[in-house]
Parts: sequence; structure tokens; C-alpha cells
Amino acid sequence: MFLVKLMGGLGNQMFQYAFGRALSLKHNIPLALDLSSLGQKTGVDTPRNYELDIFNIEAQIATLKEIDKFSIIHNNKILKSIHNSFSFILPFFQVKEKQFCYNELKNDIHRNTMFVGYWQTEKYFENIKDIIKKDFQFKEPLEGLNAELATKIKVSNSVGMHIRRGDFISNPVTNKYHGTCNSGYYENAISYLSQKISGNMKLFIFSDEPGWVKNNLQFNYETIYIENNNGAKSYEDLRLMILCKHNIIANSSFSWWAAYLNSNVDKVVVAPSQWFNNKTIDTHDLIPDGWIKM
Repeated sequence: MFLVKLMGGLGNQMFQYAFGRALSLKHNIPLALDLSSLGQKTGVDTPRNYELDIFNIEAQIATLKEIDKFSIIHNNKILKSIHNSFSFILPFFQVKEKQFCYNELKNDIHRNTMFVGYWQTEKYFENIKDIIKKDFQFKEPLEGLNAELATKIKVSNSVGMHIRRGDFISNPVTNKYHGTCNSGYYENAISYLSQKISGNMKLFIFSDEPGWVKNNLQFNYETIYIENNNGAKSYEDLRLMILCKHNIIANSSFSWWAAYLNSNVDKVVVAPSQWFNNKTIDTHDLIPDGWIKM
């Protein structure tokens, strides 16, 4: 069994699943998801819940008994020491992500392995891209206002713009680590798009603080603010962003996935060149080739 620990919000969980799914298929070993870290406040993270149940994914949920086989060994100094010398006695391994950019795992793959990390690059799953896109199809159809918005998106020269605030602003620790994209980034992105795509752009703005965006950011294009998807329905913003012709993403895995799953062959995607406040974090594998970094 491959066990992948889920951490963070929906976008992070999607990366972790895609990473595990690729390994599972490559080595023909079943994939299970460890949910034990969800619902807890750890480090810079806001407490999160399991969110992948909106998709038709191919993985089971690990039981506490299965999780304990890995955690008991690797959280106990004596057992870990025994494992390091006699792994054939305790054949349960743990692999932690070494750095933010791509980690080659040639010598770290064993049948019973727990993987702990964020794994935020398509390099882990680009060879099964079509399978990942199929796995991330939504179970339920669009309804009500979201169905109406989807129609407006499909018939217009739509640009989905994501402005991430929330805990990136309100949580001092999270703010210091992540930071946010400023108004200049969005203005430059719109200016670039206006020169690259033909026809009148229509902006669809997605944000966890749409009221703040309305009061503080003004754009000289027809604009629709998406304000109806909150709480447990926040994932509907992801679905609508995917339908847009083009995307301007934030430094957020949530909108990264919206742009990645966007099926428009002529899409233009603009992404921030600085993903974290800490410029020493190596993010060169994060943004796919063909996306424009600003």
C-alpha cells in the first residue's frame, strides 16, 4: 500500500492525490489517503477538512490501524532505529518531501510507504495528465445560480481572476509565509491579456473576500463578482474558474488547479512569479511551461 498524507485545503489535497495516484499506477500498488492531519492547526496552516469527496477519485481512505503501522515506527526513536537497521522486520517506510521543487524518488519506493509532503509540481503526474483530469471530474451537476454563471462564462471571452485573501491576510503567520498578490500584479496581467486575446474580455472575479475586492480594485472591463459560493460550497468557484477561457491565478494551489484543468486549447494563463514571501524557496517546477509569469 502507498499511503499519502493529506494536508491543507482543496488545492493542496489535489496535488497530494495526483502525486500518489501517479505512483500507484506506475508501481501497481493500491493508494490510500491518510486524513489524520486534517481538522488540526499545524504550522502555518488553517484547519482543513477532507475535500476530495466532490470528485470521482480512485483511492481508499486509510484506517487508523493502517496509519498507526507507519506512525508508530517513525515517531518512536527506538523503533525507528531498529527499522533503519532491520527494515525487513518492520517493513513500513516513510518518505518526507525534501524540498518544494521536484524530488526524484528512485530509491525511496517500497511497497508499504507513507509519503508526507505537498508535492506541488505537475512533474509528478504529467505522464498521466488525462487520468488526473478524469479523476477530478465533479460528481454533482451545476445547479441554480452557478449553472447560470457557467453559461455566461462559456458564451463570453471569459477571464477567471482569483484574488486570494482570507487567512493569507488575517493570519499573521500565514501572511508572513505566503503573502498576497498586489493590485499591480492583476493590472499587469489584465494588460497582458488584452494584447494577447481577441475580442472584449469579460472578467469573472473569484475571491474569499469579494466585498473587499469590489471596494478596493477597479478594472476597466465588464466584471462579474462571484459571491454565492461560501463554506462547504467554495469548491464551486473552482469549477467555474475551470470553465473560463483564460485564467489569472493567485499564489494559490486552488486557482493553480483551475488553470491546469481548464480545457481551452488556446487558454492564456498568467501566474505570479513570486509564490511565497520567502524568495529562497525554489518554485521553478511549480508553474507549467506555457504559463506567463509576472
